[in-house]
Amino acid sequence: MSENQESRPRKEWRTPMWAWGAVALIALLGYGALTVFGIGSSEVDLPPGFTITTGDDSGGTSTDQARTTDAESLGNLIAATGAGESDRFRASIAILPLQNRTGDSLLDTLGNGMTEELFSRLSRISGLKVIAPQSVQELEIARLTVGQVADTLDVDHLLQGTAVPYQDAARIQVSLLRVEEDVELWSNDYSLDRTNQMRAVEEISDEVSAVLLQGVPTPSVRGVSASTESPGYVFWARGARLLNSRTREGVLRAIEAFESAIQADSTFAPAYAGLSSAYALAITYRYDIDVDGFAAAGLAIQAAEEAVRLDPELAGAYAARGYIASVSLAPAQIPLADFSTALELQPNLPNVRAWYANLLVREGYYDQAIAEAQAAVQLDPLSPARRTGLAFEALRAGNYGMAIREARRAVSLGPDVMLPRSIQALALLLSGRPEECLDLDLGPHAGLRAICLHDVGRIDRAAAIVDSLRTTIQSGNQVHPEFTDVIPDGDLAAYFAWTGAPDRAMPWIHRAFALSPSGIDPRVLESGVFEQLFASGQRRREVTDIRDRIWTRVQRELAEAEFVLGRTR
Repeated sequence: MSENQESRPRKEWRTPMWAWGAVALIALLGYGALTVFGIGSSEVDLPPGFTITTGDDSGGTSTDQARTTDAESLGNLIAATGAGESDRFRASIAILPLQNRTGDSLLDTLGNGMTEELFSRLSRISGLKVIAPQSVQELEIARLTVGQVADTLDVDHLLQGTAVPYQDAARIQVSLLRVEEDVELWSNDYSLDRTNQMRAVEEISDEVSAVLLQGVPTPSVRGVSASTESPGYVFWARGARLLNSRTREGVLRAIEAFESAIQADSTFAPAYAGLSSAYALAITYRYDIDVDGFAAAGLAIQAAEEAVRLDPELAGAYAARGYIASVSLAPAQIPLADFSTALELQPNLPNVRAWYANLLVREGYYDQAIAEAQAAVQLDPLSPARRTGLAFEALRAGNYGMAIREARRAVSLGPDVMLPRSIQALALLLSGRPEECLDLDLGPHAGLRAICLHDVGRIDRAAAIVDSLRTTIQSGNQVHPEFTDVIPDGDLAAYFAWTGAPDRAMPWIHRAFALSPSGIDPRVLESGVFEQLFASGQRRREVTDIRDRIWTRVQRELAEAEFVLGRTR
């Protein structure tokens, strides 16, 4: 943390214990100076401890050959991981929230747990589209008919349950409906308490899969651990709901909830996976959580490692580890191995498909990335995160119409999240529609607004915004209190690259990657916005050198995160 950051007023929320431990450890041990290669400029002040030196422009033939070999190997692995004919959805279902008619509020928690367990089991069947509980919950207050729910979620079947009083306990009546014909395909009832909850869940999942996928082999899930039986489950469920919003407040409160889950049960693997995802998403969304971006990456990896250690069958743990590795620019084979395992364990978990798409588009497999991101949207259609992911993949693939459409849908579902607005602005700019970009509320992305102003001929106003951003950064002040300076650094790099001054963009690229492992997101950096910058082979090599050093630094943060975790566990 820099001196300028330390002098800021304290925020009202309580910083997570892991975060303070990491920051204190860094302050005590220090990183030493990190040398990155680039062209020096007095225009940009890097964070303390970082310098820019002139790199070697020798070309590096052996490295290029190694990259070609790695790309061929990666292509073979991705082809083996890709969806085949047998992975297409053969049936679709949404699990409706339990209707509790007993008057016992404890059954609400029990019912939510059953829904999560049923989703966990059914989403392991590759041919069955199971809507994520978060999307179903979005419709609870809408008072829709059964047919309207099915239409909104695009499913053919609904599984519904009702808890009713029965002697001294309760019974749950469960039925499977085929909506179009209004036909009840199967029904049963079960006595409901914590002692037999999991037996009921297993029987229901077996019956439902047998009815919907006749003749299709389904995986055995009898050995799957029951997460709802953990004392940390309630905290984890709260964290998962908060994280789904993708707002800064949601991320911060999710971290606290996951830490509470770990305190309640230090062996509860989903809590570690959730914590890993929260730190990783803070990096992606550029939120200031009072933890350095690289330290957050180290914490995310270590939390995911712990989740995998505690539960080797937890798909979400591998997805979280693969995601932070992909965001941190690890060699592609590392996250690909995790995504392959996650897809095998639970192929229809939305995070698995969405985060795998992130890796695919990073490596240039655009069609496959779009397909995976679309599958994630199908599985979680009312999540702003899924629409944002699809918009981002479409931006990099050059499908600007899809990027604009999905970004708008993301904004309508999550109006407080800024990332999809920035994606929409870039897609409009690349579509030759900068005037529409000016109609958007871009929040912390003043630099993007400057680009759009420049393109409509308001050059003086654009230059004034750029000068203001540079002055604020050079004075050591943070541009926006809720977002890291990775946003203005990246936007200034984009401004200079787009407006014909690519050499002036380079120092800002250096600064962005000095602050965060994701620096400028590959889906932006490799888009048409930076086309002029990469026209120079030297600049392209310079950016490659910067990115090639990111994973090494993240691994150093991982070693420190392991020490912090060991002390707090």
